[in-house]
Amino acid sequence: MEHERLSPRVQEIERERSEALIAARTKELFDRLPPLLGFSFDEALSACEVELQPWPGHAWGRDVYDEVRTLITDFAAELAAEDPQGDELLRGRTFARHLH
Repeated sequence: MEHERLSPRVQEIERERSEALIAARTKELFDRLPPLLGFSFDEALSACEVELQPWPGHAWGRDVYDEVRTLITDFAAELAAEDPQGDELLRGRTFARHLH
């Protein structure tokens, strides 16, 4: 509720800071998991959709997807602990790797 008492400008600055933190942590996650193409969170902050880069002649097993989901869920928990708005800003959101 403290957030609601802040001026709109301060709220905007806090949101920008939170979004910058999310962007930095997301980049770190994609750098750490090269096959990860994208993921999304449900309302409970569980990794509900995970997309991995296909590898010619290889299929990713359920164990790999489960491990990646665990890492993504840990990412959400760490972010929520680091930023009070973190969990709120992740709910229902999708992230995709930027390909150049």
